[in-house]
Amino acid sequence: MAIASIGEFLAAVSDPKNKLGLHSTPATPWYLGQPDLKGDLVPALHKTGIKPELEREILRDYRQMSAEFAPTSGLADWQLLVSAHLAGVPSRILEWSGNPLAALFLAVETMSPDAGRVWILNPWVMNENTGSLSYVPPVESDYFKKYAVKLDVPDAPTAPEAAQPMAFRPTRNVRNYNTQNIYWTVHGKEATPLDKLSFFMKRASVFLTSVQIEGSGKKAIMKELHDIGVTRANLYPSAASLGRTLAYRYSKNYLGG
Repeated sequence: MAIASIGEFLAAVSDPKNKLGLHSTPATPWYLGQPDLKGDLVPALHKTGIKPELEREILRDYRQMSAEFAPTSGLADWQLLVSAHLAGVPSRILEWSGNPLAALFLAVETMSPDAGRVWILNPWVMNENTGSLSYVPPVESDYFKKYAVKLDVPDAPTAPEAAQPMAFRPTRNVRNYNTQNIYWTVHGKEATPLDKLSFFMKRASVFLTSVQIEGSGKKAIMKELHDIGVTRANLYPSAASLGRTLAYRYSKNYLGG
C-alpha cells in the first residue's frame, strides 16, 4: 500500500516486518528518502558516472584546491575522504537518518506527482552479511580506513581495499548531522547498489526494505511535515534553507488556492 499521510507512514515504519528484526532491541532502523522509484542505493560517485579510478585524482585536487576553505594539510587519507564528502564532492558515502520523518521529508519535498520511497535499513545485519561484523563501527576505526584510497603511494591501487559496503557512525561535526541523526553506509570497490546485493542463500531483503509514498499525497504530507516543524530550515540549518522554507510557507502549495 502506498502512503498518503504522516499517520500512514508512521504506522508502516512501526510495523514489525518493517523494523527488520529491530523491534525487540534498543537499536532502531536507519532511513533514506528518495523522491521517485528510479534511484538505486548507490552513492554519488557512481550516480554521476565518474570513472571510479578517477576518485584518487578528485581527492588530490580537493586537497590542493580547498586549502583556503578548510585545513586539509596533514589529514590522513580517510579524513580527507570525510572532508571531501562533507564539502559535496561525489563520494562512495550514502547518508541515512535515524529519524524517519527526516527521510520522509526528502521523499516528498519536490512534491512531484511521481511515487517516492523511503528505504529502511538494519545496519547491524547488513554489516554481518557484508563484513562479518556484529556492530556498527565509528569512522575513526581501522575498518573505515580500508574504504579510503591511498593518495600518496605511487603504485597503490586506485580502488580502496574494502570490497563490500559497510555501515558506519560518522562524527557529527556539522549541525545537520545532529538535527537529522545521520549515519553512513560506505561502498568499497564494488559498485553494486545496496538493494541489489546478494549473498549465499540470502538477499538484501534480510536487512533492507522500503515504504512507497503516493505521488498524489506528497503535497499534503509536505504541509503536515511543515506544521510539525519538519522543514528544510530545521533539518539543514542555514540562511539558504530558511529562505526555501519561507518561500514554501507562503506558496500556493502550502496556502492552497
